[in-house]
Amino acid sequence: MYLRWMAAGLAIGLSVSSVEAADITLPSFPDLQIRSGYDWSGPYVGAHLAHGWGLSPNSYLYGTWLPDGDIAYQGFAGGIHAGYQRQFGNVVVGAEADLTGGSIRGDDAQTAGFVNEIEISGLGTLRGRLGFAQDNFLVFATGGLAVADFYKRDLTNGASGRHFAPGWTLGGGVEVALTDNVRLRAEYQYIRLDTVETGLAGNFGGYLHRADAPALNVLRVGASYAF
Repeated sequence: MYLRWMAAGLAIGLSVSSVEAADITLPSFPDLQIRSGYDWSGPYVGAHLAHGWGLSPNSYLYGTWLPDGDIAYQGFAGGIHAGYQRQFGNVVVGAEADLTGGSIRGDDAQTAGFVNEIEISGLGTLRGRLGFAQDNFLVFATGGLAVADFYKRDLTNGASGRHFAPGWTLGGGVEVALTDNVRLRAEYQYIRLDTVETGLAGNFGGYLHRADAPALNVLRVGASYAF
């Protein structure tokens, strides 16, 4: 009999608790939105300033190719760039093209004989880019094709020749996004051009002169606008 009264009391208590629970309204919470960070995907355009320096071994043809001293050159330039990239997690993959103009020059006045000068007045590259992004900070490597507007002059006899010298480039850099659209960058490129042969015919006769695989180091800083 005592157990029956306990069971009845427990049933009544559970019924009352169910009714009270039905009258309780739980507070609602807004959906949590987790910010994924800066997105590097999309097209962009920009401008840059550059300092270039390099060295080219030289030779001239006199029955066979004979060494004619090295030419060291340096100078400043500026240009424009444009590209497109996509972000996959922390990995950023893209392509970029640029045009740079200026005057990067030097001569072999320290070497006996005719004085030869090299001037690189224009550069263009078409490169792939592979980077690692951490929010608005990007570290990248780059590499591809290069071409230079290449002048060779004989300052003694007044002869000159112009070539578009092809080559390749490798480099890397860092980039930081200040806003959704504005980015700053700093990068280095090593450019290696093919050998350039120039016929130099002037006031004191002519000869064939060769720049043997000219190399160029380019340090650039710039800004980009992302769309």
